[in-house]
Amino acid sequence: MDKQAYTNAVLKEFLTSGLAVSAANVCTNPIDVVKVRMQLQTLQLASDGTRLVAPNLVRTGVAMVQTEGYAALMSGVSATVARGLFYGGLRLGMYAPLKTIVGADSDPTLLKKIAAGSASGAIATFITNPIELLKTRLQSNSTMGPLAVMQKIVRENGVTGLWKGTLPSAVRGTLLTASQCATYDDTKRLWMSATGWRDGLGTHVGVSMITGLAATTITAPVDVVKTHMYCNGSKYSNPVACAADIAKREGLRGFFKGWTANYARLGPQTTLMFVFMEHMRQVTGMKAL
Repeated sequence: MDKQAYTNAVLKEFLTSGLAVSAANVCTNPIDVVKVRMQLQTLQLASDGTRLVAPNLVRTGVAMVQTEGYAALMSGVSATVARGLFYGGLRLGMYAPLKTIVGADSDPTLLKKIAAGSASGAIATFITNPIELLKTRLQSNSTMGPLAVMQKIVRENGVTGLWKGTLPSAVRGTLLTASQCATYDDTKRLWMSATGWRDGLGTHVGVSMITGLAATTITAPVDVVKTHMYCNGSKYSNPVACAADIAKREGLRGFFKGWTANYARLGPQTTLMFVFMEHMRQVTGMKAL
């Protein structure tokens, strides 16, 4: 493959990945907003000293609509689209080229696929962290617009403040991309072998649902820490201190707070993302995932 053809192939990877992720993210933005709100809610003590029941996905969503209106469910959607285009395009678009670099094309072992996914996730997260920070601030009940929120962050923490929470976010991005790409890759092969199904919509939906379940569980603890760091960063000196505080206040369950909301978002999002990607790759003449 000559240089121009390789460049075009890489650009196609970025474009199809970014568009697929953005489309999936817009569809699941309401659930993402509810998930962020749930993760930021701390368990309060009732007057008799017993713990109150933590709000679930439905109660939190209903309360938001009642107090803020339906528009609240689309909070941060502009940042969501931008993040999908850039972050999604980078982390998934780099996966195929990095698989080639680590030799996973000729020797498709799970370890090499995980390595390619981890690298693409980490690089994409670092580059796009300001957009993720902005999205989370907007979804956490901010009454300001995107530009005002960005200016506030820079004013209070300097330009480097835009990369606050990069470590937990990078760890999450690494785990998310590695788990999604490697799981989808291997599960798709096993699924088609076991069921005899062709490489079509049914296979894509079934495999991506399994992939979403794995990705949600693997990334849940880091996702909770990342959300707390983004929205209460001044309270913690580092991610370890944040994790220790969550463990002290809420125990192990605290790290899986919002898991249902997260899977309700990441499950359909992963399904839509891979279905859109497979379709776009077919339309543009690219090889199936």
